[in-house]
Formats: sequence, structure tokens, C-alpha cells
Amino acid sequence: MTFSNTLSKRAFGASVLAAAFLLQGCEPAVPEYFQEVDVVATQQAATTQDRITTLACNATTLQWMVGQPQAVIAGIELAGPVRIIGPNQSVTADVDRTRTNFYIDVAGRITRVTCG
Repeated sequence: MTFSNTLSKRAFGASVLAAAFLLQGCEPAVPEYFQEVDVVATQQAATTQDRITTLACNATTLQWMVGQPQAVIAGIELAGPVRIIGPNQSVTADVDRTRTNFYIDVAGRITRVTCG
């Protein structure tokens, strides 16, 4: 091999390496429009889930029931599941944001209303 042939092979190899390094920085970026759409879609989904939860579990609007007898629970209509927890009753640790929990004391009165 001649000196000029070896030099041209090295120059070619160096230019290929340089091109590879330069092209690494040319990753396609996601246009801002698509990023904004994803944010909007995510916010809408979260808002929809919050509305479902709010409709299903009205713990904040049911606080008037604290101190009332357990029988008043049968007189209201709730969209989601209901769990009535008696005194010293063990319950599962699962959490359902749409479920309304009513805690009852030994006298049969509602002591607490929560979601979960």
C-alpha cells in the first residue's frame, strides 16, 4: 500500500466517525403541537376521572350525615359503591376513590363519611 492510499483510507474513516457524531445530535424532536395535545388530553382525562369520582363519592357534601342514625344512609342515592363500617370492624385495605365509606359507632350513629 502506498502512503497516499493509507492516508485516504484514514481520512475516509475519520470523516465517517465525524459524521456519526454529528448525526447523533440530530434526533427528531416532537413538534410542540403534539406535546400540547398530549397535555390537553391528559388534563381532560384527569378532569373526567375527577368528575366521576366526585359524582360517585360525595363525602364532602355528605358531612351533614355525621351524627345521624345509620338508617338515613338508605334514604340517599349514591352513584358509586357504599361501604358501611361498624365499630371494631376490620376492612380490606383496598382503595376505591368512587366508594363512599360510612363509619358507624356503637350507638348506630354515623361518625365519619369518607371516600376510599
